[in-house]
Amino acid sequence: MKQNKGKKSVAEKIAELGRFLDIPRTAEEIKKEIKDKKGNNIPLQDIRVNLLYLLRREKLKRKKEGNFYRYHN
Repeated sequence: MKQNKGKKSVAEKIAELGRFLDIPRTAEEIKKEIKDKKGNNIPLQDIRVNLLYLLRREKLKRKKEGNFYRYHN
């Protein structure tokens, strides 16, 4: 994961959620948690792209439920 002058990437902010992701969560739930905990309002599309990034690097897992995915540790 890249770091630019001490600024954390979206993927790093997602990874920092830790135990929150022990329970499978949707991208919308992850976006809300980052906004509530960190004060960052990250566009949903950026959250989804970074969830895929973490999934492909085997940092997260996902399950399909209906028409959407839930991501977890």
